[in-house]
Amino acid sequence: MSRNTVVVVEDEPLVRLTATSLFEEAGIVVVEFADGGAAIDYVRDHKADVAAIFTDVYLPGDTDGLELAAIVTAVCPDIAVLVTSGNHRTKPTHLGPHVRYVPKPWHPADVLHTMQDAMRSAA
Repeated sequence: MSRNTVVVVEDEPLVRLTATSLFEEAGIVVVEFADGGAAIDYVRDHKADVAAIFTDVYLPGDTDGLELAAIVTAVCPDIAVLVTSGNHRTKPTHLGPHVRYVPKPWHPADVLHTMQDAMRSAA
C-alpha cells in the first residue's frame, strides 16, 4: 500500500484549515486533528497510509507536538515529520535529526516544499 496521507495536527481552526487546504490543493490526502493524542491513535491504526505529519508544538491535551514527533519518529521512522511553532524561532534542539521545522508565521510555499522534501527523504 502506498503512503499518501498527511496528518495535520493544529488546535487553531483557521491555521488547521489553511494547512489542510494547502496539502489538498497539492493533491495530498489529509486527515486533521486538534490534539496530539487523537493523531497518535490515528497513526498507530493507519501507519501504512501515513506519509507525513505536520504538527504545531503547543497542542491541548496530554500530547504536545514535540512528544508527537518523538513518538512517531521512534515507532515509524519512515514517516516524515514537520513541526511548526510561533514561540520557537529556531528548531527546538531535542527534535530528531530527520524532523523538519518551519517557524510561524509560515509561508504556504515554504511548508509545501519542506513537506514534499521530507516525504521524499523518508520514503
